[in-house]
Amino acid sequence: MTMVSDPNSQKLAGWAVAGAENNQNAKVIYLTDGLLKERLLHDENFITKDTQLNRSIVFFIDEVHERSVNIDHCLALLARILTLHPDLKSKIKLIISSATLDTSVPKLFRQIPQVTFAAFEMPQMGTIYPVAKVARPNENILNIVQELYQDRRRYDQILCFVSSVKEVNECVTLLKKITGGAITAYPLVQSQQASVQQEYIETGSVFFSTTVAETSLTFPQLKFVIDTGMINVPVYDPQSKRTVLKVGRAAESTIKQRLGRLGRTQPGTYYSLYNFKVEDQRYPIPQICQSDLMNIEFSLRKSPLHKGLEYMKNFLPDKPPQPSIDHTVQELRNLGILENAPSESLTSHGRALAKLPDFGSLAMSKCVLAALKEYNCGRDLIVLSSILSVLNTTTVLKSVPQQFKSADGDFMTLLNVMDQILLVKKSVKSNEFRLEPICQSKGLTGIQHIIKQALRRQISLEKSFNLSPDFRTQAQVKSNDWELIAKSLLVGYYTNVFASTKELKDRHDLFVRYNDSIDSDIASLDSQSVLARTVNKTPPALVIARDIRYSTSVRSKAILSFVGEIKPDWVEYQVTRNLQLNSEEETRLNTNNLFKNAVSKFSHRISMALNNTTKSAKLSGPAGTVFNGELHLRQNMEEEFQFQLDCTNPLSPAKRTNLTRNLESIMKMPYIFKPMQWRWENQKQVTITINCNSSTKTCDVTVKGRNLEYKNVKKEFDSFLKWLQDCAVIRHPNSGVPPRVFRPQVRSKYLDIEERIARITDSKRTTVDLYNGAKGTKATRETRMEVVAWIAVCLFSCKLEGGFVRDWVIGNYTARPAGLTGNPKAWISYTNGVPYLNREVVPADLDCHLPTHAYFDIDRFHDELYKYDITCKVSRQDWRYVLLIDEDAPTGPFTMDLIEPHVALTHDRIDFDVNDLSLEKDYTHEIGMRVDIQQRPYLIEIEAIVDNIKNKRFQVLRPIDNFLTERIDKMINIRHWAQMGEPFSVVPNPNPKYSAVLVTLPPPSKLYRDLQTEMQKIGSVTIVSIEQVKNPLLEDTYESMKKLIAKQCKGSNPNERSLFHGTKGEGIDGIRDDGFDDRYFSPTGNWGHGAYFADDPKKSHGYTAADTTDQTHVMYYCKVVLGVESKQTATNQQLVSAPKDTHSVVGTLGGFTEYIVYRYGQALPYMKITYKG
Repeated sequence: MTMVSDPNSQKLAGWAVAGAENNQNAKVIYLTDGLLKERLLHDENFITKDTQLNRSIVFFIDEVHERSVNIDHCLALLARILTLHPDLKSKIKLIISSATLDTSVPKLFRQIPQVTFAAFEMPQMGTIYPVAKVARPNENILNIVQELYQDRRRYDQILCFVSSVKEVNECVTLLKKITGGAITAYPLVQSQQASVQQEYIETGSVFFSTTVAETSLTFPQLKFVIDTGMINVPVYDPQSKRTVLKVGRAAESTIKQRLGRLGRTQPGTYYSLYNFKVEDQRYPIPQICQSDLMNIEFSLRKSPLHKGLEYMKNFLPDKPPQPSIDHTVQELRNLGILENAPSESLTSHGRALAKLPDFGSLAMSKCVLAALKEYNCGRDLIVLSSILSVLNTTTVLKSVPQQFKSADGDFMTLLNVMDQILLVKKSVKSNEFRLEPICQSKGLTGIQHIIKQALRRQISLEKSFNLSPDFRTQAQVKSNDWELIAKSLLVGYYTNVFASTKELKDRHDLFVRYNDSIDSDIASLDSQSVLARTVNKTPPALVIARDIRYSTSVRSKAILSFVGEIKPDWVEYQVTRNLQLNSEEETRLNTNNLFKNAVSKFSHRISMALNNTTKSAKLSGPAGTVFNGELHLRQNMEEEFQFQLDCTNPLSPAKRTNLTRNLESIMKMPYIFKPMQWRWENQKQVTITINCNSSTKTCDVTVKGRNLEYKNVKKEFDSFLKWLQDCAVIRHPNSGVPPRVFRPQVRSKYLDIEERIARITDSKRTTVDLYNGAKGTKATRETRMEVVAWIAVCLFSCKLEGGFVRDWVIGNYTARPAGLTGNPKAWISYTNGVPYLNREVVPADLDCHLPTHAYFDIDRFHDELYKYDITCKVSRQDWRYVLLIDEDAPTGPFTMDLIEPHVALTHDRIDFDVNDLSLEKDYTHEIGMRVDIQQRPYLIEIEAIVDNIKNKRFQVLRPIDNFLTERIDKMINIRHWAQMGEPFSVVPNPNPKYSAVLVTLPPPSKLYRDLQTEMQKIGSVTIVSIEQVKNPLLEDTYESMKKLIAKQCKGSNPNERSLFHGTKGEGIDGIRDDGFDDRYFSPTGNWGHGAYFADDPKKSHGYTAADTTDQTHVMYYCKVVLGVESKQTATNQQLVSAPKDTHSVVGTLGGFTEYIVYRYGQALPYMKITYKG
């Protein structure tokens, strides 16, 4: 509409953007909202009562529905003019154009006296072509894209709206991955060149974007719009001084804009994936109501108004919150820009800043002023600010060639790029400068559009400084010295200094804001940063960042963008640090003159003091020196501690024996501690060295770190020793039954089980499939548990075992607490700070053993969960992590145990047969056993366990104690399973070096109590211990003998009895290790050369003797195969075997019955009873 037929005639229109303009004196001028705001704010003569106009000046403001800060600012300034200068009303016409308009805007102008405000609404003419609406709430956007792509005509286009640039890129990548490259999607984001977007739109079929503004170009064949209804909004919190990107629902006005892409070139269909009512939020919250107001406030105060938002809020359509305005004013006072109350004037520093051009942020203005006045690098900062002002993401750094990248970081890298371009520009005539060939020759084509904007901004700033009498000369000074540039940046961004947590003896890969708080903001470097390094490289000790990005889509920690490495000597802002100590560390600092030496080294610049009451070291002064002082103290608090893993603590004989033997096994596989060592090294910079000393049969542990951390390490090892002494036989990392498929006879019945196994163990499972399991329309608590299990198993190489495998993978069982289905959070209770779920919840939790071959990073695991909107709280114990997952999810919470690998090896027992199954990575149809119970004498196979689970029955495989009683009660009375038969005890085989192992029988168990009752027949006796004997060779021999004898008995009944046998001296260990050896049978017994047993312990007691050291007696409770008995009442000392056609002699004499067997393997020592009496 601005074109004319005669090229020589006066042009009707001109334009102006930051740093460039054309035909400024034309009758129609196109301006950005930012430039219009600046002219209204700073040009007092922009329009006055003396302005000569034949007609009114018309302000046409478009896209008001976006409610940007600049648009609201323009509206406020125009409202102020009309309010304060009624005489100008005849000279001004204001046209507000918007697809939709919040009522606060017309209300603002209607309340101005003598102002006529007329509203004209376009008739609902609709679109050129019809648009259908299809609701698909909560469905997966990528599934719908694939569905539509298959059914579309050849040139039809699909446009998808998601909430963030991160999600745009993820969807583009995933779609290509899951379709094997069959569908190529294109991102449309703000950082792209317009030409790139145009090329994509002309050639592409599927697009992902976040806002309508980024898709303003017309799509030639747009057929479908898919809208998630979500949007990323930056929200500033004055209390935390953070701007957080929050994902929230889009307003109705935004939804209409997205819908409005359709129906322009052909009929279309709009797919809504949201489930909220669009009309519930008609308009977006104005940006000025949730933004950082610092720069706005300062720009108002330095303008001819000399007043801030407290004044201007009366002219805004929507007022910012009063606390935000008050906070902003106080911050300006704190920064020395605004004089103390009640004065409203700028300080001399504030007035100096006001003389500068607008740099987009107050922080950058302070940097430039410092560069001009103090550090002689004005031109460097002006040029650097030019490119930084047009960058809001770091993607540009990825496209910068290596020759421009600086070891000092992103600031110098960007400055190198600009300097190269400006050097060429300076060397040629202005009319001969062509950016495109220069970028091609320098390898900068990918960021040419950014450089073009930056140059435009640099030219604008150069013009401003050339007109400045205060800074014209200083603005030409260039140093190219990073130290000077960094010191200038520190003036404006000193609150953005972050220290490596590795330097502060914490995690290797994170940074912490270096201020008065020890536990301040945690952050990581942007992956695009020049300073981002691999794990095995030392991170920079201190960095300064321009941007600190917080996002609800990133878990808790911030992302540092545009960073530079700085040296402590450059950092001068004041800070106070309180370094917490324990008593030993305080003593070390005092007694060794370490603190005194530190004071003498640093006290010329900072204050250092020890506080005995708070147990802390306080350091105050310039942050760089404080940082060096803190590092000095931390390094001096490091010590080397040593201790041994041994069995010096007082233990029962059985526990001492087990601990001694298990330590011998540990000495052959010290690598099981590697994950623990890696964890301490990565998370606390503590070095743990383990040396196995074969001569002393101990493990020597050396810990290098602070005393505080040493104590925590020692606690972990002490906890492990406790597990080790309670463990009969430490398992080998590869023990158990390897995963295998079901037997062919039953496999067809269990195809559904294999499907569930694959959902947990298949490392090729796609992200979309995982997304569906976590967030899809059919997502449930159990599918979310599967996703968490998949992450643990496939990404972190954990083994999954226990209740989830039993209840869900095999049983496909679910249950919820009666009366609490609508309140899942009520399922959670806590014991000693550890979360537990209601006993009625099925499945309740995930049990995992951490890998022995890799470092498990709990933070990375946490981040992986967060990708699928799965939240968790972490509790740490000496031997495991306990995670509370999905605490607030509507599907319901669950817990997860992640057991340290060295501790998992001590878990050598199994409580129920149905809890013994396990899953491993990439065994997609197979299932294994944690403890091998397929061997004799148990002979329990995987198929039998699965059959038990399917029929809700279980076998108890260990003696019942109080803990097991509760678990059995839960299985029977709450989950309604049936217990099969009597409990029997599964004990692992001993180390091959030893014949037997003893396992303590718990006093609450039924067998213990029965034996205790029987032993009272002796008289007044006290049970010291009852221990189960596990001797696999004897068991095999005994079982074979039992089978042989059973063949010779009526009904194949071997006539097995449990009987007592008293012994003493060498016989105690001899029977345990070698059984009842017929070479050592007594030849003087009443019934000859045999092994004698009794059903009354009083009789057996007579064959024991008190130990001379502790006065204990030993009696064995044995399994004896009697077969066919020869009953005798008269003695016969000539017998060397049972009479013909019998297998044993049962002799009665003197009121006692004795049972005699004559063959090796006919009796098995089962329980060793140690007692006093």
